[in-house]
Amino acid sequence: MKRLIGLICAAVLMFSTLSFAEEAQKKATVGFLKGTVKITKKAEKSSIPAKLGMLVIAGDKIETGTDSKVELKFDDGSNFRIGDNSSIVIEEMKQENGTDKSTMKVMFGRVWMNIKKTMDSNPMDSKIITSKVTAAVKGTTYRADVDKDGEATVNVYDGTVAVVKDGKEEDVQKLEKLGSKDLSKVKFDEAEDAKDDWVKWNKTRDKIRVMVVFTEKKNGQLSMIPLSEVIFAEELLKNYLYNVIDQSTLNQIRDNEKLKAALTDDKDGRKAAAAGLELGADMAITGQVDASSIKTDVGGGFISGISDMSIKVVKCDTAQVVAAKQRQDRHVDIIDQGAFNGAVRKSSAKLVSLINDDIVKSWKKEAAKGSAIDVLVMDVTFEKLEKIRGALAGIEGVKGVDALPFQAARSILVVKFSGDSISLSQKINELKINGISLNVVGYSLSKVEVEVK
Repeated sequence: MKRLIGLICAAVLMFSTLSFAEEAQKKATVGFLKGTVKITKKAEKSSIPAKLGMLVIAGDKIETGTDSKVELKFDDGSNFRIGDNSSIVIEEMKQENGTDKSTMKVMFGRVWMNIKKTMDSNPMDSKIITSKVTAAVKGTTYRADVDKDGEATVNVYDGTVAVVKDGKEEDVQKLEKLGSKDLSKVKFDEAEDAKDDWVKWNKTRDKIRVMVVFTEKKNGQLSMIPLSEVIFAEELLKNYLYNVIDQSTLNQIRDNEKLKAALTDDKDGRKAAAAGLELGADMAITGQVDASSIKTDVGGGFISGISDMSIKVVKCDTAQVVAAKQRQDRHVDIIDQGAFNGAVRKSSAKLVSLINDDIVKSWKKEAAKGSAIDVLVMDVTFEKLEKIRGALAGIEGVKGVDALPFQAARSILVVKFSGDSISLSQKINELKINGISLNVVGYSLSKVEVEVK
């Protein structure tokens, strides 16, 4: 009897935990900022200066000054960027019943949204609202310019955005532009549009593009569409370094000979690299998953799921095998699919953690050889640029500094550095240059962005 009561309590706890998780508040962090960016926290009257790594939540208000911008990174890897002279309020940011929900109220200004495509059947519910219109995301990437009357111009770069005004809805497709005043829609010239500095900057915010492709057997039966790919990709996307090629794209070429070869006899990683390059991936993760489930005697028939997962991580440009890992995990649930999903997710989460360490080590090892890091110097005169170049050359570990063309008060200094971009950023912030103040406002794997004051 005591055993039965214990099992019932455990089941109640399990389901109450699931219910709590079904409506979880999401958060975002400041991943990049430049210029004057102020955040008024929820329930506060006065604003504070934004800082890299600062958490923002629903209810926070964000304002940018002239020649300023800020990037918010969400839990699922999506990005929301705010241009200069803009004001927005985060109205909603949560996950409900497995669906990500975010609503941004734009009073005025320029915003850019890069929404990660969902890796399963759950819809993505993300939108911006103004005093006049609502733009709901059905795809991935778009920007909106909002005037102080609340009217918006929407440019879509990938996917579909539904714009609603006065009960009328208009779908805006890839490479279409819509004005909200009369819901007029036209095609726009992508090459001409790319000349805009705001567009150019957004498109160059880089990540590692990853192809995840697995073979999967469940109770000995080969899966046509491996669910383990979806689960592994979801765990991978929790790290901001990665951008995963969506499964719908993989499904279109699943019979591709290069993709098949990557999953069979590929000891040196060359076949995985070739398949990844076919999809424009920087890194390919191939794997085999052998999952099974058995009914236990516990509690009258719980299901025990077992996941045996082995993966290989390959750099597509060099075919270097960065990591090869294997893991087995178990998960108990009341249904077969839940037991399978839970076991695979445990293996995926652990393996992602392990390979991330190897990827970062590989990155740092390459950097130690003197890898090139682009240092984008903004708001600078030619005279100051030469002083900065000299100061960078004097940093310990720097083996050379080359300058690319100086244009529009900015230039890129290509720095050969025996370290990673994080270490270089710290050293740049510590530099003392007579009459010049340097402030690192953002960095990625191979780039550091510096503001000059």
